[in-house]
Amino acid sequence: MKERGELQRPREKAEGWSWRAPSPQVASAGKRRRSREQWSMSGVSGQRRRALRWAEVEWSQQVVDPRQTRGRRYEHRGLLMLLVAAFACGLKSLRRVEDLATDLGARVRQHLAVPKRVSDPTLWRLLARQSTAGLRQTVAVQVRRLLKSPDVEKVALPMGVLSVDGKSLWTSQQHQVAGLEAVANDEAGTPLWRLGTLRAVLTSVVAAPCVDLEFIGAKEGESPAFHQLVPRVVESWGEHFQVITADAGLTAAENAALVRSLGKHYLLGLKGNQPTLHGHAIESLADKRCAARARTEDRARGETVVRELWTHALKPGEVEFAGAQLLLCVRQTHLKRDGTQSIEWRYFVTSLSTVELSFAHLLRLVRLHWAIENRHHWTLDMVLEEDDRQPCLHSRSSLEVTAWLRVLAYNLVSAWRATLDQAWPLGVHSCPGCAPRWRSRRMDAC
Repeated sequence: MKERGELQRPREKAEGWSWRAPSPQVASAGKRRRSREQWSMSGVSGQRRRALRWAEVEWSQQVVDPRQTRGRRYEHRGLLMLLVAAFACGLKSLRRVEDLATDLGARVRQHLAVPKRVSDPTLWRLLARQSTAGLRQTVAVQVRRLLKSPDVEKVALPMGVLSVDGKSLWTSQQHQVAGLEAVANDEAGTPLWRLGTLRAVLTSVVAAPCVDLEFIGAKEGESPAFHQLVPRVVESWGEHFQVITADAGLTAAENAALVRSLGKHYLLGLKGNQPTLHGHAIESLADKRCAARARTEDRARGETVVRELWTHALKPGEVEFAGAQLLLCVRQTHLKRDGTQSIEWRYFVTSLSTVELSFAHLLRLVRLHWAIENRHHWTLDMVLEEDDRQPCLHSRSSLEVTAWLRVLAYNLVSAWRATLDQAWPLGVHSCPGCAPRWRSRRMDAC
C-alpha cells in the first residue's frame, strides 16, 4: 500500500505544492511579520529616537493603575508614556505601537520608562480599563511647563487669546460603544453614535497648546459644554489670556454674558444662527465707503491672500447683546495664479473697542482664532486621524482616555514644531520625530 505522500505526488507536481511546504496560513503570518519588521526598521531612525527624547510627561498622582496587583509585567506609567510617544510619532494603531516599543533604543526606552516588548492586546486592555481621573491635571502640568520654556514664543498681540471650538471625536452608524447614547440619523430612525469635544487652545502662543476639553454626547450641545468649560479654564488659566474667541455656533447672548461676568472679552463669529444681529451687521457695514481700517497681504499655498477689515462702533442699546462694542467685517480675497479670484465675507461681534486694541490688532485677533483649526484640529484629524481611527472602542471611557493621551501627544508635537518655526520660518517642515510629514502652519498663514 502506497503512502499518502506517494499517492499525492502527481497532483502535487501538477498544482505546484507539497505536503512538506508550510501551510498557507503560516506563510501569510510570516509575510505579515516580515512586513512589520520592514516597516519598523525603516520608520524608526536616529532622528525619531532624538525626537522621542523630547517626550516627557509628569503624570498626576490621580492617574492610578487599573490593573490587578498580581501578574503585572509592565510599569503602568511606562505603558501610558509609550502610547503618548507613539501618538506623537503619528502612529494610529496599537500594532504599530507594539512595533515601536520593540525597535526603541535602550537610552530612549529608559528615558520613557517603557518595556522592551509589549503586545497590542495588553495596550488595548489598559485603554479599556483606564480611568480619566488625573489626565486633565496631567495636561495642566504639561502646559505650564511649556509656557515657562524660553523656547516658546507668543504672538505679537497686547492681549492673550484663548480660542474655543468644537471637534468631533467619534461618529458611527454601525459600531455601538458602551456608554454612548444614540440619536436618530434619518427619517427611518437609523441610530447614530457620536462623541465630540469642546476644546480650549491658547492661540496667542505660537505652539497653540490645548489646555482643557469638555466631552459632548450625541444628545448634548456645545453651549452647555461652553458653560462648563469656560469657568474652569478661566479659574485655571485666566492669567494667560484676556480674550475668548469662538465660532458662530457658540454665538449667543448667554455665552457673551458669561464671558463678561468672568472679566474677559469676547470675539464671536456671526452667521445665520443669529439672524437679527447678523442682519444688522451686514446692513451697518454694507454702506461703508471708506478705506479698510486694516489690511494684510500674504502668500499661502501658491495664492495671494488679501484680508481687509471694516468696523462699526455700536451705540448703547443699538443691539441686545451683552457687552457688544464693535461689529467687524473681514473681506478675504484669494488671488490665484491663473488670474481668478474668490472673495469671502465674514462678520464678528466683540466686546473690545479701539481703545483696547488697534485696527491692525483686531484683524490679527480674527486670524488668531483660525489657528485652532489650522494647527490643532488639522494635526489631530489629518495626521492622527482622530475622527476616523480609534485604537480602543470598548466604552465611552476608553474613547475619553485616548482623547486625553492624544492631547498630551499634540502638545509635545506643537512644542517641537514651534522650535522648528523659529529655525526655519518657511511654514512646512518634516518633523524628525514623525513618520508622516507634519504640516506646520505659521500664524501668518492662518
